[in-house]
Amino acid sequence: MYSDLQTNADQNISLRLGAGRAGVYNGKYLKGVGRTLLAANWNNPTDRYHNSGHMLPSAAAREYLVSCYLEEMGAGDTLVACEGLLLAPLPPDAEHYVESIFAGRDLRQLAPANRRLQAITVKRAGFARLSNFVWAFSQWRSKAPFLVELLLKMAQYLGDPSQPEVRLRDVTPMAIAERMECALERLVQHFARFFRTGVYWGSFHNNFTADGRFLDLETPIVFGGPFIGMVTTSGTLPESVDMADFHVLVGCEVLLCLQQFRTFLAFLLDRLEWLGRNDAGGGELENRFLLDTAEALRARFPQSHWLHDPGALGEKLTAALASVLALPPGATEELGALVDVQCHVALNMKPKRKGVVRLVPVQTQLANPEPMFSAVAGVPRFLEGFVGQTRTSLVFNAALGRVDAADDVATALQRVRDAEAAIRGSAREQRGAETSPAMGERVTTFT
Repeated sequence: MYSDLQTNADQNISLRLGAGRAGVYNGKYLKGVGRTLLAANWNNPTDRYHNSGHMLPSAAAREYLVSCYLEEMGAGDTLVACEGLLLAPLPPDAEHYVESIFAGRDLRQLAPANRRLQAITVKRAGFARLSNFVWAFSQWRSKAPFLVELLLKMAQYLGDPSQPEVRLRDVTPMAIAERMECALERLVQHFARFFRTGVYWGSFHNNFTADGRFLDLETPIVFGGPFIGMVTTSGTLPESVDMADFHVLVGCEVLLCLQQFRTFLAFLLDRLEWLGRNDAGGGELENRFLLDTAEALRARFPQSHWLHDPGALGEKLTAALASVLALPPGATEELGALVDVQCHVALNMKPKRKGVVRLVPVQTQLANPEPMFSAVAGVPRFLEGFVGQTRTSLVFNAALGRVDAADDVATALQRVRDAEAAIRGSAREQRGAETSPAMGERVTTFT
């Protein structure tokens, strides 16, 4: 098995050197395979879930079932889908280890499946993370062969995965810059489709591919339709939030990924220019190629680009959200003000506006996105009545609960199969109901 080395351009967790429980085997990406050599955090007692090599069966079921849901909703290309899962009993003594992961919490709430079973998820390989490229550029080796191999892979993995493999002669500075911008646009478009289908991933750092698909699917919250608001896993919802509290607004979570993209771009520009001027081991042609690539990226992503301009970014995001919800002018204006503040904070700029957003609790039935973390949702008062939970979401979350309650392999697998059938059937009905044959318009009904 091959496991990938990773270094993030923004922040890294001590001794996580890369894929500590996953790798590629026979063209498949397997997660939950046990400790890899990159789990240098193996003896860190505060990082037990990520240093053991273990994958919770509840997480595996969520990866698989959310893949089924998005495929049925016509959005299967937005993620590296989980194609299947493997289950096995936990060794008797391992239950105590699993309990230690959640030290200090009420262990009576730990689902039977997580006490008794272990899991591996199966996805198609053939992708890279931005963190893989940061690692490669940080571990630079001079001379042409390394440069050629790295930039060829970079061009390939930034491209649309449905397109043919990149030919070496097509790897030019302009082509790399163009592919990077297309990957950015693809990422934003995918999040627009997550919004439309009502999927909120919960965890975003280093969890998407270089080509713009979402990869780590363990902690989804599925509303089944558009949702803008706040989700907490503490079991309590505040009455209001500061408009500039960046990490709370569901609907604007794409900004978390754009932050990472901007940081990667800044790292890459700095690194290319430094190497182009200081890599004594490289030849004149190699160094010129590095500098030309940096120049092409600067031309493709000038300071006027929406990635760097909070006003343009805010308009882009507000228009996308409001068009799906079909908001009246007043609500659109309030949403635009809220999104504008969020965009300024995301770009590390001082917001022009201040204020708080009053929250209205929303009655939902959501399965725990992670063990013993109960999700509670609320929406801004000006959006009350415009967002909610669909019937498909109720089916999805009820099915997760039944899978979590299984305590043996045969029962768990049968419940996953039953859940898939129920979710696909409900999603198919929802897709049919969303488009009126007469008008051709999307009509979403919330329960």
